[in-house]
Amino acid sequence: MIATVVLGVGLLAIAGMQISAIKGNSRASDITKATALIEDKLSGYKGMAYDDIDDEQGVDGVFSWTTTVDSNSPVNGLKTITVKSSWSSGERTHSLSFATIVSK
Repeated sequence: MIATVVLGVGLLAIAGMQISAIKGNSRASDITKATALIEDKLSGYKGMAYDDIDDEQGVDGVFSWTTTVDSNSPVNGLKTITVKSSWSSGERTHSLSFATIVSK
């Protein structure tokens, strides 16, 4: 009888850990997808003409993205391009952003 109770408590603890692992894997998957989206956008800007790079935004599945371009930043002749991706998971909104600098 006592062994059954101990086994039951142990199985409940393992079930709780499994739920946490599933949530963690889902969050990691979302971060990986957001990172891939941002990297794709940034690599596209590096292939564009300097004067054609401008602010823009869009939606790709559950991920929205925004590009912000700061001209002559940090110095004249350079542009700082920041791409931010946002997504919702449950009741929470998450975001991730990367930046790069391009020259004329």
